[in-house]
Parts: sequence; structure tokens; C-alpha cells
Amino acid sequence: MMSNELTIEAVRLALSLQELKARVASANVANAGMPGASAMRTDFSGVYNALAAAARSNGPEAAAQLRHAEAQARSAHPISTGESIRMDEQIGDMSTAALKYQALSDALSRHFGLMRLAITGRS
Repeated sequence: MMSNELTIEAVRLALSLQELKARVASANVANAGMPGASAMRTDFSGVYNALAAAARSNGPEAAAQLRHAEAQARSAHPISTGESIRMDEQIGDMSTAALKYQALSDALSRHFGLMRLAITGRS
């Protein structure tokens, strides 16, 4: 993969992670009123480690590390923490995920805008 492709794929993966974080937090909010409900969390440490390895790599190795990060993301499923659901924490998690999603979307939009300028040759 070329550098631009790697960047786009890494941002796409980060968008997916933020979406999953928001979905888990919203499910926690929805379940908060249920007796005995416990908070759900998703562990992304494997994804983050693979992304860090991809960032340190070049060329085919970076692409392979990014594919590994995607595989880690697909296998990341929410698990119960056994803790009670704290609404303020869950709302904060949803808000943070939404803000990060928006920032990533804006960065990707700027990236595509710069690519469009490079292709058309306009300044």
C-alpha cells in the first residue's frame, strides 16, 4: 500500500473504533435502568499495539501491521466489567467518542481536499 492508502485505512479503522466505543456506551446507557446490569467495555489494546507497530514500519510491513490491527479490531467484542453502570461516565464516553469521530472525519476530509488539489493542480 502507498502512504496515502495506509493513512486512509488507518483513519477508517480509527473511525470504526470510535463508532464501536459510542455503541458500547449507548448500550450501557440503555441498560442502566435494568436491575443487575453491569457496564460493558471493549479492550482495544491489541489494536493500539498493532497500530503503533504499523506507524513504526514502512511499506509492506506497515500494510501487514495495519491488516493485523484490523483483525484485532474485528475480534474486539464488549465484555462485562462486573461493575455497575455509571451514567455520567457513559455519557462522557459517548461524547468523547463523538468528538474524536468528528475530528477524524474532518482530518480525512482535509486529506481528500489536499489530494484533490494535487490532482487538479489548482492552488
